[in-house]
Amino acid sequence: MKFLITSKRLRIRQFKTDDLEEFISFMTDRGSTKFLTFDDDQKTRKGATDLLKATIDSYGSDNPMMAFAVEDNESKEFIGFCGLTPRESDSVEIMYAIKTRARGNGYAAEIASELANHAIRQLGYSRVIAPISPKHSASKAVAVKAGFTDRGLQQVPGSADDIHLFVYENN
Repeated sequence: MKFLITSKRLRIRQFKTDDLEEFISFMTDRGSTKFLTFDDDQKTRKGATDLLKATIDSYGSDNPMMAFAVEDNESKEFIGFCGLTPRESDSVEIMYAIKTRARGNGYAAEIASELANHAIRQLGYSRVIAPISPKHSASKAVAVKAGFTDRGLQQVPGSADDIHLFVYENN
């Protein structure tokens, strides 16, 4: 599997082993991972290392993880990461995360928009969903800016918590 999306400012690409220290730094920062659904074990140095290795190893398999690094086009600085998780036959869930010092520059909205468009135009999904905690106002604003529509509070199967379900559809 080869994967690359290039936008005006960013490159969304497969992870590489050189990303390890930046990835660990992000995953062990409790403020950065507060709203992310990773297990607590994955938010440790060992867990983040194992997760990145499994992700990179999966790229050559029949079932590759659709998890990607995001870097600045010019500086090649690691900005964050994103991914897609297939849900129903026609839907895929999007995830995006930006490191603390890169926030406030519109990167998350750019990532969400580019990745959602790719999922629909290149991968053939008819909708991209973004379940977002009602407490995460910044992420909700990002989804709207990226072209997602808020479908309101929804019950999450297997969880007592409701989420805002944002949807991006092929128009």
